[in-house]
Amino acid sequence: MATIGEISKDLEKFIVFVTSLSQYSDDVLTEQINVSWSIQDIISHIMGWNINFTITTVSQILNSERVMLEEHPDVQAINDASVSYGKAMKPHDLLAEAIYHRRQLIAQLNLISESAFSKYFHNNDSYTLESFLQEMFISHDLHHKEQIMRYLSKKSQLDNPRI
Repeated sequence: MATIGEISKDLEKFIVFVTSLSQYSDDVLTEQINVSWSIQDIISHIMGWNINFTITTVSQILNSERVMLEEHPDVQAINDASVSYGKAMKPHDLLAEAIYHRRQLIAQLNLISESAFSKYFHNNDSYTLESFLQEMFISHDLHHKEQIMRYLSKKSQLDNPRI
């Protein structure tokens, strides 16, 4: 089982990755990379979940309230709202805001006791906060990072063909 410090380090990898995206132009960040989303949309989507989790679940834990660790009942609504929010921003401003919100999440997590971090919550015994973060955030970050990196690698090869 990982500690809060270890999970925080894993969550910080998102910050490093998003910082690395600042080298790309707005055109690259807003170009569709799959059927539905651009890099900007993906980062906005992740940011939306960071905000939602920080103001709901983490806040509930810190206030010793009842917590339900489960996937949000309306994932699509959160995704749509997050992507819509991000589309209204300049891409590089969005990157900075996404970094800010991930830092906020990490800071709030570091206020949680290790015992609360590793206990099973009320709704079932399948998630501790640690396992929930591993599955719903860290694995999710990695999935989208790989998606973006594949696109950027492919784009780089197309933009710079070998002769």
